[in-house]
Amino acid sequence: MVNKNKRSRGQLTEEANFHDRKFRGERPFIGRFERWIVSLYPAMPNPIDRLLTALGQVDGKHICEIGCGSGRLTRELAIRRAYISALDISAEAVRVTQGRNEEFLPKRVNVQQMDACNLLYDDESFDVVVGMGILHHINISKAVEEISRVLKPGGRAIFIEPLAHNIISNIWRRLTPSIRTPDEHPLSYSDISEMGKHFSSVKLREYALFTLLSSFVYLVSHSDKARKSSAEHFARLETPFLRICKPLRRYSGAILIEFTK
Repeated sequence: MVNKNKRSRGQLTEEANFHDRKFRGERPFIGRFERWIVSLYPAMPNPIDRLLTALGQVDGKHICEIGCGSGRLTRELAIRRAYISALDISAEAVRVTQGRNEEFLPKRVNVQQMDACNLLYDDESFDVVVGMGILHHINISKAVEEISRVLKPGGRAIFIEPLAHNIISNIWRRLTPSIRTPDEHPLSYSDISEMGKHFSSVKLREYALFTLLSSFVYLVSHSDKARKSSAEHFARLETPFLRICKPLRRYSGAILIEFTK
């Protein structure tokens, strides 16, 4: 198993190449069984909406977005009048993000190819650092040092990540190796605890527990519409449930993490 706190240059290149192919629209060849497993992926609540709600007012704030991907979050932040320095290890992701945010370049949006573990920004440059599904791809210990370094005192770092403790999610990952890089790893609570040592406070909001059941809805109905509508229904149910049944939060599929420097 790859040590998640050590990343070689070769691994970084592999990660970049993998996502370059993804953003060029090149699909990996996968067998029939794995393709069927991929088709059962549950419908999930829109992480952008959840992240924007956690961020609150961003007008005039300087935000570092790690792992900008397709640039959808970048655009939403720019529309809300934030100043965004977006980065991604993939040159193709940078190109896609620039294209999606062309009207905001360079006044509100700057996009660069960059390693999240070696941020090319000055100390205390940002009010906020954000990312969606990025920490579980990178060297956590190095990245958190860089995130803390570029944050202003009192600044926040907000991430949405997969959790490592759900049996169904872990089985699905093991059965779909072709759609992920070998050293990808969902976060555990111990990972989050180690990261939290670099900050003054940490808030956790687990979600996507009941929504995993939308896979079974699709398995029975073979309907994407039913999968999506069931996920929305499950999401409404799980919020009050997880508020009461705290021990079950650890088995959620995803988590929103908010660090304050």
